[in-house]
Amino acid sequence: MILIRNLNQINHQLPKLALTIGNFDGVHLAHQKIIEKTQEIAKKNNLSSALLSFEPHPIYFLNKNKSDFNSDFRITNLANKINLLKKYSLDYLIILPFNNNLSSIKAINFIEEILINKFNVKSLIIGYDFTFGKGREGNFKTLENYNFDLHEINPIKILDKNHSEITISSSLARQYLKSGEIKSLNKILGHNFAIDGIVVEGKKIAGELGYKTANINHKINLIKPKFGVYKTQTYINDENKFYDSITNFGIKPTFDNSSLKPLFETHLLNFSKNLYHQKIRVEFLDFIRDEKKFSSIDELKNQIKFDINLINKN
Repeated sequence: MILIRNLNQINHQLPKLALTIGNFDGVHLAHQKIIEKTQEIAKKNNLSSALLSFEPHPIYFLNKNKSDFNSDFRITNLANKINLLKKYSLDYLIILPFNNNLSSIKAINFIEEILINKFNVKSLIIGYDFTFGKGREGNFKTLENYNFDLHEINPIKILDKNHSEITISSSLARQYLKSGEIKSLNKILGHNFAIDGIVVEGKKIAGELGYKTANINHKINLIKPKFGVYKTQTYINDENKFYDSITNFGIKPTFDNSSLKPLFETHLLNFSKNLYHQKIRVEFLDFIRDEKKFSSIDELKNQIKFDINLINKN
């Protein structure tokens, strides 16, 4: 897969492309359907497959100066999104900087100058709700006026836990994450929700309780899960191995940390090595309980023991 991060990288015409465009935040099942369709069309028509996305997320860029905008909404950071997309063996992954120039380009100019002249698009595959160009003026009807093969992918629907039909979307994924519905989230993602980062030193409170934890600071602009305790599995890069784990996300209210920035604390079962400054990835499997303030340290210790026994049984 060839990664293109800027239009200036393209100093010669690309091969004829079957291209899909979108933010692909979370790379959920509906995104995967679009990618698979793109590859199918590319193979059928002897084209190269390509995906075009943007960084930062256009929603963040267009709203970052508004005081009422919650910027912590992304499901995947750029590195995670690229890693997820690598699995599909696309010929080209194009991540364009979303800036003032790109946000102000008219829809017809985007089509003619970028899609046709720069990317040599012969087939275009988009989702049912795709819009583009200044003020989101462009849509499927705009694209119909041009001489390339055009495909619109219908909404992807599945049954939720109540057997009601739902449409898979990044917005629904965010909703599930904020409400702690991890199993439902992973079902529509088609993979486990994960966070990654470098292990940092904390106040060592958990270690004093007998449960050493790896602390990961939450990256900026990534959505915050519901405060609480989760069943997880943790991948340690240096060991190329997963460990069963239990993770708390919150502010540790038992210790009067109301002003503390929310933090991920992960306790790895059957693991005692020092992880400071190592990169790890924590995959979320289920929500166990809400974060709460305990009346005593002993009550907290008993609850931690209970939580670990619970995930060992499941």
